[in-house]
Amino acid sequence: MLHFDLLHKLHSIVTLNERKKLYWLTLALVFIALLDMVGMASIFPFLKVVSTPDLIQTNEKLKWCYSVLGFRDNNSFIIALGGVTFTILVFSNVFRALVMSMVTRITWAQHGAISARLLTQYLYEPYVFFLNRNSAGLTNHLMAEVGRVVGYVLMPSVEMFAKTVFILAVFILLVVVNPLVTLCVSTVMGGGYALVYFCFRNKLASTGAANRAHAESMYQVLNEAFGGVKDIKLLGKEDVFIERFSQPVKKIVDNYCSQSLIATIPKYAFESLSFGGLLLITIYSVVINKNYQEAVPMIGLYTLAAYRIIPALQQIFQSISSIRFGQSALISVCDDMVNYSDYRKEKQGTLGQVLPFTRSIEFRNITFQYPKVQKSIVKDFSLLIKANTTIGFVGGTGAGKTTVIDILLGLLSPQEGELLVDGVKLNGDNLRMWQRNIGYVPQHIYLCDDTVTRNIAFGVPDHEVDRQAVERATQLANIHEFIINELPNSYETEVGERGIRLSGGQRQRIGIARALYHNPSVVVFDEATSALDGITEDTIMEAIHNLAHKKTIIIIAHRLSTVKECDSIYLLEQGRIVDQGTYQELLTNNQQFRKMAKAYEKDSNLLQSLADVTE
Repeated sequence: MLHFDLLHKLHSIVTLNERKKLYWLTLALVFIALLDMVGMASIFPFLKVVSTPDLIQTNEKLKWCYSVLGFRDNNSFIIALGGVTFTILVFSNVFRALVMSMVTRITWAQHGAISARLLTQYLYEPYVFFLNRNSAGLTNHLMAEVGRVVGYVLMPSVEMFAKTVFILAVFILLVVVNPLVTLCVSTVMGGGYALVYFCFRNKLASTGAANRAHAESMYQVLNEAFGGVKDIKLLGKEDVFIERFSQPVKKIVDNYCSQSLIATIPKYAFESLSFGGLLLITIYSVVINKNYQEAVPMIGLYTLAAYRIIPALQQIFQSISSIRFGQSALISVCDDMVNYSDYRKEKQGTLGQVLPFTRSIEFRNITFQYPKVQKSIVKDFSLLIKANTTIGFVGGTGAGKTTVIDILLGLLSPQEGELLVDGVKLNGDNLRMWQRNIGYVPQHIYLCDDTVTRNIAFGVPDHEVDRQAVERATQLANIHEFIINELPNSYETEVGERGIRLSGGQRQRIGIARALYHNPSVVVFDEATSALDGITEDTIMEAIHNLAHKKTIIIIAHRLSTVKECDSIYLLEQGRIVDQGTYQELLTNNQQFRKMAKAYEKDSNLLQSLADVTE
């Protein structure tokens, strides 16, 4: 049965307005059920009058209707009574069609609303949340899991309630007609459905939970296949990914077939059983009671009741089965939507304002440790960065460079210490204000399948895009001439998914233009030139140096040539600053830095040799 904790979870993922719509929908479905019951109830007197016309004159209510409405003979009264019964049934069916249309609309609207709220929840989560979650899993939650919640839990719950009301109403009607027969039939049919459910309830829950894992695997394979299609084509590994995709798909299909089979098992058995029941009712009425006149209307009523009740019972059973099957999806979605409204309000911050920054950025005794990692990546880290200076971070893999930058960007919150901007400590209230000062250029630029303009003004509504700011940014990134002269539609050229129609260097420069679009006071380059050739890197570095002492520039470098012109370079090791100075000072005084410089020079010479051989 539907447990109260599931009802509570279901209640928690819909808003007040959505709950009101669902309540009205439930009332409409209940009204349909009552109409059906009234239609069935009207059949009984009609059949009685048809089988025994003398009732028109002997029954007080029928006689009153006959005289008040001015009928002159029994035949016309019977025809009118049949017309009333038919009208009730037609109205019931028309109203049902309208409500079913409303059910479809509300179902899809609810799917979209819950998906949008869940996406909002994800996007407002802290950055560290995404370090521990798989994008395929998040996509699965947004699409498949929400679909299962709405299709397998939410709407079946509404339909189950309405059908239950209908069956109770019909049950009361049948009890009034013949209590003994009704109780016997109800016990057999209700007990049969309950027995089937209790036999398969664990199977339904386990297959529903398994489908979550299989769906996540399916989305993961799709992400990997489309993301690495170039390598797949080159290595000829298409069949490997097709097989990896086919395995979870097959298991998902098997699980859905199992759920569907379990949900329909009672239907065919109880159709035969109901026919046998009608025969027993006939035998009971005709052979035992020997009341032929009573037999016809009662058989007609029970026939119509069976015609309506069996589908209703089947619908209730299917609803309970689907709820059991989909409960794992409901639990999963609810867990990800905890405190949705408060969380979003808390994370939005003060809109439009920028935190003043004119003097310095200070890391003060900062320690950071990633979740589920025992060792601190950054430990007791302190550094003062003056405004409008250019600094560089260098060091080996795992030195903590990227973590330090992520803390500066406000993406990670340190467990100890604090980050101050002009002496103001960053916290949840002013973090958004600080981030509006920053332009960030990562090593791998993400480009949307959209125009050059929209990729530079990333996330800005079309009507708010500043075309002059776009061109100013591309000129600073040294890509304006390429866009104007070589792209077929200039700034309106579609770059393809992930910028596939552009070279690596072109994508990187569009990423730099994106970082400069909002004219930030701080620009962070996170190994942003590592994918560029020497000539392109020189062009970018010229643009960076043109910004020197006008903006605060922070560079994480793999190539030491990138940080040659920095005012100060910080050498990191195991999350600490082990040395600092200008490029020449470190080259003279630090052995580790000299080794890094020699290694870089060796790699550069090798690349140049390869280029010469290619030519």
